[in-house]
Amino acid sequence: MFLTAALSWTCSTGTFDYTHAIEGIARDIADLKGSYPQLKDFSVSENLKADEYKISYGYHTHKPERRGGWTSGVPNPDEDGIWFYIDFHSPSSTAQIHTQPMTIPYCIGDMRLSLLSLEGTKTKSAEGVIWQILKKHGATRCDR
Repeated sequence: MFLTAALSWTCSTGTFDYTHAIEGIARDIADLKGSYPQLKDFSVSENLKADEYKISYGYHTHKPERRGGWTSGVPNPDEDGIWFYIDFHSPSSTAQIHTQPMTIPYCIGDMRLSLLSLEGTKTKSAEGVIWQILKKHGATRCDR
């Protein structure tokens, strides 16, 4: 019931409102600051690029220490840190960040959804609650 309400709220004139969805996701992540210390510096105005349907955030990170794989190209978290990247993109995108292996593909509206996340070993994991937020705003499993 709640998901249905959220989906109808993000639709405008029969098309999915991607800007509204990514802004809502960013606001909901900001609301987690009190429960997840690694999100305390998350800022909607700093970490959201609504015109690109993208959210990127890092807290207590360092340069990657190993080579190879997608984790070698992004900041790696310290034991109390986090790094994540969320975007909506065309299903036909060939950008390197969109070709990372995923066990289950997710879509939002007619676009593909990417969530790449690294968490420190001594943090309360936020990935599950971020997935809940994505689903609240319309993320569903898909075949594209």
